[in-house]
Amino acid sequence: MERSWIYRVIAYLLISVTALVVLTPSVATWFGKDDSLPAWFKKDFSRKILLGLDLQGGLHIVYKVDVDRAVGHKADRLATEVEEKLRKDKHLTNVTVGRSGNDEITIQFKEPADAKRLDLAFLKQFRKDLFEDSRDAAKGTVVLKVDPDQIDEMREYAVRQGVETIRNRVDKLAVAEPTIIRKGTDIIVELPGLKPEDFERVKRLIGQTAQLEFKIDDDGSQYMKGLTGYAQLPQVQAKFPGLDIGNEQWQQKDNGAMHFDSYLKAKDKKVLEAFIASLDDEHKVPADHEIGYEQVVERDDMGNETPDKYWRTYYLHRRAELTGEYIADSDWNVDPQSLRPEVLLSFDRKGADLFEKISGDNVGRKMAIILDDKITSAPVLESKIGGGHARITLGGSGSQEGMRQEAMDLVAVLKTGALPAPLTWKSENQVGPTMGRDAVEKAKFSMIVGSLLVVFFMLIYYRGAGVIADIAMVLNIVFLLALLAMMQATLTLPGIAGVVLTVGMAVDANIIIYERIREELRAGKSPRGAVEAGFGRAFWTVFDAHVTNLVAGIVLFSYGTGPIRGFAVTLIAGIICNLFTSVWVSRAMFDFVVGRRKAATLSI
Repeated sequence: MERSWIYRVIAYLLISVTALVVLTPSVATWFGKDDSLPAWFKKDFSRKILLGLDLQGGLHIVYKVDVDRAVGHKADRLATEVEEKLRKDKHLTNVTVGRSGNDEITIQFKEPADAKRLDLAFLKQFRKDLFEDSRDAAKGTVVLKVDPDQIDEMREYAVRQGVETIRNRVDKLAVAEPTIIRKGTDIIVELPGLKPEDFERVKRLIGQTAQLEFKIDDDGSQYMKGLTGYAQLPQVQAKFPGLDIGNEQWQQKDNGAMHFDSYLKAKDKKVLEAFIASLDDEHKVPADHEIGYEQVVERDDMGNETPDKYWRTYYLHRRAELTGEYIADSDWNVDPQSLRPEVLLSFDRKGADLFEKISGDNVGRKMAIILDDKITSAPVLESKIGGGHARITLGGSGSQEGMRQEAMDLVAVLKTGALPAPLTWKSENQVGPTMGRDAVEKAKFSMIVGSLLVVFFMLIYYRGAGVIADIAMVLNIVFLLALLAMMQATLTLPGIAGVVLTVGMAVDANIIIYERIREELRAGKSPRGAVEAGFGRAFWTVFDAHVTNLVAGIVLFSYGTGPIRGFAVTLIAGIICNLFTSVWVSRAMFDFVVGRRKAATLSI
């Protein structure tokens, strides 16, 4: 025998044994024999084929990214930078930098003449991000807008970063082979193997924006005084049942100054939102302000909490003074006084400096701590706060265990980073494990029946050569599944269809080669010459067909979603394995039959 043939056979045998070893953990799991494998074997060969959402059940959710909110957050950060530069470079302290609209920054100079100092040289520092939209010299007002190119870039970033943030959160859930992809401004999340009792908690973890903002309450404003006076009109309260007015006062510790504030309250938050939405132009909330809402637990005369709760409003500056992007670390514990869980925040160096400056500039005023558009607390800033630490107190509703779980989940999402923009639920599909098991059984049945039909057809039609084709087909399936196991790929129902398609492709390749060999035999060539000519002349036809299918598989994988990608993965792997078995492995077996045994005839 030629040495090259022996080397090829040894290589193919080694590949076959390796494939069987790699495939063993997956097969053992499928037949419930996973515990029978030795511990060292499971440790060294831990990779296995994972079952997809449609085979083992799970959760499929589609979210829409609110990209416009990401633009607003970008404008908040730019407003902070503009204010810092005005104070540092221009030494201007009598200036108010506010936010209006979605992409506008309004700069109000107390001395109109100071507006001239906001010249081109100053704006040049922000030329990539901002441009001057308008200027009112008489009033000392300058309006800047975010550059349109920056808006497009921020929208793209919001979706791209949203995918990465969700992937980091899902990784902490230990879900096997999740699928998280984007489609336009949508994010598609598939979590196979998830139990139905975990659906709600997982959805909360994924969808929680974790957008943390610190905004100053504009207490004592003339606007709120006028609005609460307007809300006291009998006809207004008759139209919005449950709407009421609240007043509070507190004393500033450093100088004894008194602060007064008025607010709206109601047991149902929708009443407050409906009232604010119904305001006419005269009473409409100014563009540089917004209304925030906090749920408050009522207390009795002794100061103890009662089961009753109500929602109250805060009149906030629209611009966020500080955001969660400056958080360096977070943790949780239980407040020993209130026994409520609280989340402890530590800011990075820049965040600590900003927090100290904001607290120092607003002593005696309230700072609203806002998490995902809901005010969690609004403490009074009694002094300048250094050290870069803050805390969010949770609770007021739900069980103690539920609040602790909420605190731990919040820490988890803060550590993985906030989503750059809120997510809006679009659709959801929950797949039960029973449906998955039925799908697996039907898919196995169809695959077995299809494979057996192919085996019998090849044996009847091609006789001895059909045996070679059947052996190559079995090796093809073994190599394909082993390759999927090595990649820890997820096998879906369409993926099983891809395996069945691979069997058909293997038969197609063999038929092309075998028919070519038959032509050579009819032309009078010897079996060995016919085999050499048949494989040689049919190779490029087979190769061209496989490359065409490979390109189609790559396109499906690149642009398809979960099930389509599952089909594409098995198709691509099947094409590679099929080309190897139908051309090279089959050729080695034919060489043994016609060359090593010097056969005078060939059963084909």
